[in-house]
Amino acid sequence: MNKKKKEKELLELVSILSDNETIYFIDISNLNSNQISVLRKNFHEFNIRMKVAKNTLLKKALEKGRNKKFDSFFSILNGNTTILFSNFGKGNIASKIIKHFHIQEKIEKPYLKGAYVQESFYFGNKDLDFLINIKSKEDLIVDILHMLQFPMKDIISSFLNSTKHKICRILETLSSKSS
Repeated sequence: MNKKKKEKELLELVSILSDNETIYFIDISNLNSNQISVLRKNFHEFNIRMKVAKNTLLKKALEKGRNKKFDSFFSILNGNTTILFSNFGKGNIASKIIKHFHIQEKIEKPYLKGAYVQESFYFGNKDLDFLINIKSKEDLIVDILHMLQFPMKDIISSFLNSTKHKICRILETLSSKSS
């Protein structure tokens, strides 16, 4: 790879690392082209992009990037590395696709080297199940609002019922005085 191409690739990797909320580093070595195509298609359906990267360029991108929090990924950058990245929706979709692929193909590849999801780091296939069950910030907010909704309904209902009774008593009193 010539110097211009390396520089362009490096800038693209820096951009990927700094501009995306969800980043996975996986190992897809030993997968055949059909399996890789299926994975790529599944990721694409959920706006997750997939890019193979050289570890040396990836390390330089991690160093050059404005975000030093990715330093913990240095130790996993060996062998085959493919990056999954997305800025859309839920960070657990990629892990669901990987886990489904494991079950479907009865293999441990793609192997999760590491992931950055919702400002937290995860390493190895052992974290896949945790990532599958992680909720997005939006989901947590909806859950909290949903939990708060029922007590509010009770309070409002109670208020309206007591107010309704007071209004009825006032109306009864007024009607009896006018008679």
